[in-house]
Amino acid sequence: MKEFFKKLDQKLYRFGSPTTLGLWRILVGTLIFTNLVMISYDFEYWFTEKGFVPIKFSEQWAIGLERINLLNGVTDARITAVFYLLVVLAALFTALGLFTKPATIALFIGMVTLHHRTPDILHSGDTLMRAWCFFLMISPCGTALSLDRFIKEKRGLVTGPPPQISIWPQRLVQYQLAIIYFTTVWHKMGGSHWWDGTATWYSYNLDEFAKFPVPGFLLSEPMIKVQTYGTLIVELALASLVFSRPWRKWILGLGLLMHGMIEYSMNIPLFAFIICSGYLCFYDGEEVEAWWDRLKARFKKPAAAPEPESVPAVAE
Repeated sequence: MKEFFKKLDQKLYRFGSPTTLGLWRILVGTLIFTNLVMISYDFEYWFTEKGFVPIKFSEQWAIGLERINLLNGVTDARITAVFYLLVVLAALFTALGLFTKPATIALFIGMVTLHHRTPDILHSGDTLMRAWCFFLMISPCGTALSLDRFIKEKRGLVTGPPPQISIWPQRLVQYQLAIIYFTTVWHKMGGSHWWDGTATWYSYNLDEFAKFPVPGFLLSEPMIKVQTYGTLIVELALASLVFSRPWRKWILGLGLLMHGMIEYSMNIPLFAFIICSGYLCFYDGEEVEAWWDRLKARFKKPAAAPEPESVPAVAE
């Protein structure tokens, strides 16, 4: 029993390469930056008193609750705009890995504030985005692949490869995804359309979320049942079998295919990209580094063969 808990402790709390967290930080920071830029197009509609969500509406969501909202009671659009710009900069700095720790803290507080200021426009991808911000904030995600590291190397403050870090925050991302997929299946089991195999037909025909037209053969009765039951199987596998290394790449591949279809057919901005970004955390930094080394070796030009030495002519 003591040996079992020792192995479990090593798996959960061991130290490892920071490469995966560095890559994930770049990906998440870029997605949040993109999301904020997209929403800024309708800034006046969503974040000012002239828009659809004046401050009194957001305050109704927080009755009786203590919430992080630095814009609570702010009705001056100029103040809100400056705050919004600072959050955009925090996302950019996070992606670049510049002043990483203060940037990730500012990003988490800023995103929570913006979401509490205008909760009416949020979807589950936004909720997950906040969770990703929290995990970035508590992790040493700037240890590798960051401008912070690059600047220190240029100044001679650090040398050699980045130090190993605790990968516990990376494990938290994995468990968060597993919980999401498990609870998703759990709730779907309470709906009759998932049991009778017709649920995906209804999702394809929701005009509110319509994006690109779904090919007709996917709307036929046999294919609808395959997609409905297949969705449940893949989501259940993403909550369990994905932790098995032999199964991992196949299950994550099916997850990418499932979310790719959701992204194609349904207008839920960046949802698929946000949730699938967490898939990267199922791979240890050492695995990512080994993959990169193999990729470089594959595209590396072979060294040119040395030319034969010329033999001097012998005079007759």
